[in-house]
Amino acid sequence: MNGTIMYISGGQWDGVPGTDRLLAEALSVRARVLWVDQPVSVARDGNVRRHTVRSLRGVPETVAHTVSRLRVPSLPGFSRPVVRRSTEAIARWTMRSAARRVGDGLAGVVNASPLVHFPRDLSAPRLLHLTDDWLASAELMGLSRTHLERVLMSNIAAADVVTAVSPALAQKFSEFSGRRVEFLPNGCRTPVPAESGTVRQPVAVLVGQLNERLDFATLSELGRTEFPVIVLGPRTEREQHARRSLDEFLSRPNVDWRGEVSALEVAKVLATAAIGLTPYTDSEFNRSSFPLKTLEYLASGVPVVAADLPATRWISSDFVKIATTPRNFVDLVRSGLETELTCEQRRRIQSSAQQHTWDVRAEKLLSLLGEQQTTEPVGQRAPRHIGSK
Repeated sequence: MNGTIMYISGGQWDGVPGTDRLLAEALSVRARVLWVDQPVSVARDGNVRRHTVRSLRGVPETVAHTVSRLRVPSLPGFSRPVVRRSTEAIARWTMRSAARRVGDGLAGVVNASPLVHFPRDLSAPRLLHLTDDWLASAELMGLSRTHLERVLMSNIAAADVVTAVSPALAQKFSEFSGRRVEFLPNGCRTPVPAESGTVRQPVAVLVGQLNERLDFATLSELGRTEFPVIVLGPRTEREQHARRSLDEFLSRPNVDWRGEVSALEVAKVLATAAIGLTPYTDSEFNRSSFPLKTLEYLASGVPVVAADLPATRWISSDFVKIATTPRNFVDLVRSGLETELTCEQRRRIQSSAQQHTWDVRAEKLLSLLGEQQTTEPVGQRAPRHIGSK
């Protein structure tokens, strides 16, 4: 695609790579990407302070060959209503300033932020990408649900196309908005065949952030087993009960927690692991999510044991075993560790992930932007409240 895609993210470019970063990188192979950070307090981040003047002028930093990054400064106290309004005004100004620099080359705007409104007065097509159930996660994020709903309703009304990462989330917000929501799942890196002679160890691996999304009953069962579990990822829990549960699990003698590590280190561990773990709890938020780790395990040639979630069932892979209870989860892990797979079977696992790469997702997103699936004039749609018909 010719032109620039403005990608309004739900995080920071240099944060833990998730849906936004991985999708934006895939888009950058096909178009220039103007990445917009989530607003950050100037009191908390020195880099944001140093770039404030440039940000207000709409001058981004170059972070890759076809990717530039626009930081959005905010005042301290983001959760206070008055500060929120000032942050919204600053965000609008910085994005419009950056868009003016792009000029007619702006080919589309993708908004994947629960907090930032679409910039006004841009003629490029607009796609709202729902990466999680932001309303259900308001408490988890420490934000006002009322404020999140206000921003969401505004962005749904402004969008030409709305997409969601899971079937459940697409259905939920189709009912919320009274309009069609396209299913655009999360993806995985392009599978790289393992080097010949690579030896798999009888080890289970859990990758990702450690927080309230995990099923602590399942972790407790895993911690009481004899088989080794390697855990890669930072702790981001907020609640006391989660802290106690993680303390107990990570202190078990069979659990090797290595904290936050590089993508290269994750790849090295997965290249020699036997089983990947997705032990999520059955919550409203998780039922609407699409765990990144499940597809990443498959891309590494690693079979998976996962909790029973709609997105997991959608993958519909023989290499993803779905557990319905903590004991069932442990039994499936044990069975997987006792099963030695051949190189051909590993290649088949990786082949099953090929249809789910971020390149495939980026192509679909660009196709949706190009189609401009709009049946009503932008700004005249009337989002409904949750539960309305």
